[in-house]
Amino acid sequence: MTTDQQRSGAIFSPIPRGHVLDNLDRAAKDAAHTQPRFSVARIDRLIARSISLVALVFGAQTLSIALGAGIVVPGPMGMVYLLVLHGLLLLVIIAGADARYQRVANIAFAASYLVAVACWPLVTDGVSAASRVEPWTWYLCAIACGCMAQAVRPWLASVYIVLTPAVYGFARVLDADGNIVHLDIAVQDALYGTMIGLVIMVLIITFRRAARAVDAARSAAFTRYDEAVRQHALEAERIEVDALVHDTVLASLQAADRASTRDQARAAVAMASDAISRLAALDAPTADSVQTITVGWFVDLLRQHAVHLETPFEVSVRGSANHSIPFRVAESLYLAAAQAMTNSIQHAGDTGSRSVAVEVGDDRIVHVCVRDDGAGFDPAAVHTDRLGLRVSIIERVVAVGGTVELRSRPGSGTSVSIRWSEDAAKGDVALEGSERATAQ
Repeated sequence: MTTDQQRSGAIFSPIPRGHVLDNLDRAAKDAAHTQPRFSVARIDRLIARSISLVALVFGAQTLSIALGAGIVVPGPMGMVYLLVLHGLLLLVIIAGADARYQRVANIAFAASYLVAVACWPLVTDGVSAASRVEPWTWYLCAIACGCMAQAVRPWLASVYIVLTPAVYGFARVLDADGNIVHLDIAVQDALYGTMIGLVIMVLIITFRRAARAVDAARSAAFTRYDEAVRQHALEAERIEVDALVHDTVLASLQAADRASTRDQARAAVAMASDAISRLAALDAPTADSVQTITVGWFVDLLRQHAVHLETPFEVSVRGSANHSIPFRVAESLYLAAAQAMTNSIQHAGDTGSRSVAVEVGDDRIVHVCVRDDGAGFDPAAVHTDRLGLRVSIIERVVAVGGTVELRSRPGSGTSVSIRWSEDAAKGDVALEGSERATAQ
């Protein structure tokens, strides 16, 4: 939404408060709500759905074998075996949509299966002991071991995986008198069932450990990113504070100290008045990050500032005056250009002309050039602790994605060229977004 309404007090608040630092609380809140077990939760869902799929396949196979070859268990107990085990297996399949609920179903099925195979010689009178064909309960052993590996801690799952195949193997070959008919089959079934169960458990443990490592790395990356954002925000705040101190307090004091004529005294008073207005506006609310202003209004503000300084500046505009730029960008460009104008008044000396030219190119590049034909200076000779160029102009423009080019020579005047491109600014945002995605 474009808003072209002038404000009371300072034209712009010297510090765009709330744009970066106020978002840190929101970023910290988002980081606090980021799932610390994101990858583990996804792996658990994958394991649960895999167990459901395997249970569906093996359950259908087991039911087909039980109904085709005979339930083996005589009388009503045979139907109890079939219904209880397959009913609990159906719960395991249904609960696969949520790993938490499946854990309960898995434990119920695995416990029931262990009881069922332990009681097998009693309910069958050992009728299957002499047969080398495995009864239908054998095909559920791997599922029961997998269920326990998913549902409980590794040590408890290991005990179950070793115990259950062994109980099945020896109970399956016990005859009515309690004799082991085929010891080789008992050992083979126990070892084979244990091996399958341990492989399933190792795979689950491996996946979960890898997921925990990913979550730990992800959390560390978020922490580093948040710290980088905080440091960037502090640096941006430092730049704004340094620029404010130079633009208002120091500039006003220097102008007052150097004033030797009536015109210079009026200029110093005007600068002091502007400093007071800016300091008073520090806590004023700033525009929304999506608010924009037109280049025409931006140029009018520069003209008002020139009038405020009581020094002739020729302010001109070329290109579309209706082109809109973000408020924060316009604020930084204005303050940088205003500082360049102030520098011209303070250091250029007697000069024939001073000008501010604003141009909007076809490629949406906004170009602001502050020029005078005064005394000039050697940019390389400017001390690094001077804030007027480094902070008030260069760092302020760079902070919003712009560039500054300074041209000056002793006796040949000074030109401060400020450029800002919407496409370049979008590129910076896209780069920052890609860096955050990489951190995630």
